[in-house]
Amino acid sequence: MDGGSSLSFNRQPLGQRQPPLVSPAMRRSAQNQPCTLRLPCCNGRLDTTVLAHLRVFNIAGMGQKPPDWCSVYACHACHDAIDRRNGQTAGMWGWEDLFRAHIETQRRMWAAGLIVEGEGR
Repeated sequence: MDGGSSLSFNRQPLGQRQPPLVSPAMRRSAQNQPCTLRLPCCNGRLDTTVLAHLRVFNIAGMGQKPPDWCSVYACHACHDAIDRRNGQTAGMWGWEDLFRAHIETQRRMWAAGLIVEGEGR
């Protein structure tokens, strides 16, 4: 490799992020769904289920929401727990809970036709 060449990984410069995927259909799909987190604090109420975004691995910056595909169906109590809204739920969940819930949510979205197989580039 010569000293003047540089490697490119097709990354955006720091501070310039793509706008997140916002899908009204994905957000609506959470209505009346069972909570996929099912943490010890789960209230089991279908009427409180929302699409809860997972803030992990720097997918979104401070004050930004992650894309809608990076989310789970969560009841009000579980959503509060993963967003750390009160100290009573500290230590109540682990990464395996988020991962399990994410996979279950994605499966439900796939079955509902909200996630589809696309053509490769």
